[in-house]
Amino acid sequence: MIIKELELINFGKFNNKTVRFEKGMNIIYGENEAGKTTLHTFIRGMLFGIEKQRGKASANDIYSKYEPWDDPTNYQGKMRIEQNGKNYRIERFFNKNNKRFAVIDEDEGRELTEEEIDKLLSGINEACYYNTISISQLGSATSKELEYILKSHAANLGATKSMEIDIKEAFADLDKQRKKIMTDNKVSQEQEVERSLKNAIEKLEISENEQNNIAAGLEQKQTALEGVEEKHKEVAAKDEKRLERIAKQNERKDKLYQDALVFTADVEKYSTSLEKVKEHKAEIEAKLQEYKVSSREVLDGLVEKATKKSNFPFLFMILFLASLGAGVGLIVGNLDWNLIRAHWQLPAACFGGAIIFLVAAIIKYFYNKKRKAKNLEKLKEVRQVIEEQETAKHEEIYIERQLANKKEALEKTQIMLKAENDNEEGTEDFSDELKEVREKAMELKEQINRAQWQLEQSQERDIVTQNQIAELKETQANIMDAKREMEAIERAKEEIEEIADEIRNSFGKRLNERASFYMGKITNGKYDNLNIDEKLNITVNGKHSLVAANRLSKGTIEQIYMSLRLGAADIIFEDNEMPILLDDAFAMYDNKRMGNTMRFMSSEMNQVIMFSCHTREKVMADKLGLSYKLITL
Repeated sequence: MIIKELELINFGKFNNKTVRFEKGMNIIYGENEAGKTTLHTFIRGMLFGIEKQRGKASANDIYSKYEPWDDPTNYQGKMRIEQNGKNYRIERFFNKNNKRFAVIDEDEGRELTEEEIDKLLSGINEACYYNTISISQLGSATSKELEYILKSHAANLGATKSMEIDIKEAFADLDKQRKKIMTDNKVSQEQEVERSLKNAIEKLEISENEQNNIAAGLEQKQTALEGVEEKHKEVAAKDEKRLERIAKQNERKDKLYQDALVFTADVEKYSTSLEKVKEHKAEIEAKLQEYKVSSREVLDGLVEKATKKSNFPFLFMILFLASLGAGVGLIVGNLDWNLIRAHWQLPAACFGGAIIFLVAAIIKYFYNKKRKAKNLEKLKEVRQVIEEQETAKHEEIYIERQLANKKEALEKTQIMLKAENDNEEGTEDFSDELKEVREKAMELKEQINRAQWQLEQSQERDIVTQNQIAELKETQANIMDAKREMEAIERAKEEIEEIADEIRNSFGKRLNERASFYMGKITNGKYDNLNIDEKLNITVNGKHSLVAANRLSKGTIEQIYMSLRLGAADIIFEDNEMPILLDDAFAMYDNKRMGNTMRFMSSEMNQVIMFSCHTREKVMADKLGLSYKLITL
C-alpha cells in the first residue's frame, strides 16, 4: 500500500491542508508544534478512527486535542492510497455525532463494501499498526529496561501475531476473572438462595389474597360514587342554566352601560365642538366687518372693478409726447444750424422734460401694477374668510344635528338599562343541594383513595418481592453459569498454553529469520543473526561471538527493536507491503547507523515516511545521494 495524499479538511491546527507523498523516501521536517504529530495522528485516525473518551479522560484525549475549535461539526479529512496499481480514497468524519467512514474506488467510481475494505487494508488493526509499521524511538530507558521491552515485544509477537495479548497477563487475567466470578455470583451461598426464593414465593401468594379482598370493597365504593356524581351533574346543570341567564343579562347590561358611556362622551364632545364652531364663526364675522364686505356679491363687484382698472399712466405719457413734440418743433422750425447752436437750450429743455416724463410714466405703471396686485390679494383673503364663514355655518348645522341624535340615543339607552335592572334573572338558588352532593362525593372519594392506597402499597410490596424472586432466580442462574465459566476458564488456560507453544514454534522461527534479515541490512552486516529463545532471551550474532541484548548499546537495541517490527510486518501483511512511518526513530542512532538504515530503506522499502524535528535525515540523504521528497511544515 502507498499513501499518496493527505487532505486535512478540518483537523487540529490544519484547515484544508493537503500533503502529497511519493513512493520511496519522504522526509517531513518541522520544528516543534509545526504539525508533525498532527499529520502522524491524522494517518492513524483515517485508518482506525478517533473515539472520544468519557468522563475526566475526555478533557485531554486525542479526540479533544485535535477537534477544530471554529467548526467542530466539520471534523473530517481524506486520504488517498494506492494498492496493487489501483487508486482509493478514504473519507472519514471524526465528529462523535457523525462518524461517517467510506472508501471509494477512484478508478471505478464506486464505494467499497465492508468486506472489500477489510481485504484492502489486510485486516490491519490499531495495535498491529502501532507495533509494526509505525516506529518511534524507545526513548531514555536504561539497558535493563530496554531488554525487558524487547522481551515483552517478542513474546507478544510470538503469541498472537498482533501484539494484543500477553500470555502471562492473560493467565493472570483469567485467574482474576475466576476469582471475581466466584465472588460476584455467590457460588458458596447456593442453598441460602434456594431457601430465600421459597419464602418469597409464599409471601407473594398471601399478598395476592389480601389484594383480592381490597379490590372487591373498592368496586362497591366506585359504584356508589358514580351515582352521587350523576346526581351532582343534574343539579349542576340546572344551576349552570341559571348562571347562563344571569351572565347573558349582565352581558346586555354591560353593553348598554358601555353604550351610555359612549353616547355621554359623544354629547360632551359635540357640545364642546359646537361651542368652538360658534366662537370661530363670530371671529370670522368680526373680520368681515373690518374688511367692510357684507356678502359674496359685494366681494365679486370689488374684484371685477379692481381687475378692469388699467395700469397705464395716461397723464405722464401725454406730458412726454408734448415735451418731445415741442423739442422737435423748435428744431424743425429753425433749420439754420448756426441759429440752433445759438439757442440750443430750449430744445434741450424740451427733450429733458420728455425723458423725465417718460421715466415717471414707467415708474407710475409699475406702481399701479403692484397696487392692483396688492388689492386683488387682499380681496382674495376676504374671499377665503367668506368661505370659512360658509364652512363654519355648515359645520354648525351638522354638529347640532349630531348632538341631537346622540342625546336621543342616550335617552333610549338609559331607558333600556333601567328596564334590565328592573327585571332580574335567576332568583332560584341550588347552592345548598350542590354542597350536600359534593360532601357525599368527597367522603366516597376519600374511602376509595384509602383503599387504593392500601392496594398500591400491597402491590408495591409485591413488586419488591417479585424483583427479589427475579434476582434470586437470576442469582441461581448466575451460580450455574459461573460454575460453567470457571470450568471454561480452566480449559481456556490449557488451550492457550497449547496454542502459544504451537505459534512460538512456527511464527517464532519465521520472526527470527525476518528480523535477522533486517538486522543484517541496517547494521551493514555487523549483526546478521537475531535469535529469540524459548525464555525470550535475545542475542545477536556478531562477527566473533554471540552477544546478549543487555550488553549492547542503546543504539543497537533500537536497531533490534526496528528489525523485530519490520520482520513482524513482513509476516503479518505478507504480500501487501505497507508504508513504514518513522517518528524521530533515529534519535538514538549515530550517523553511521542512520546512514546504513536510510540507504537500506531507500533501496528496499516500497514507501518510507519520516517525521523529524531535525535536519539530520535530509543532510544524510543528500550526503548518500538518496532520492527523497522533502515536506517542510
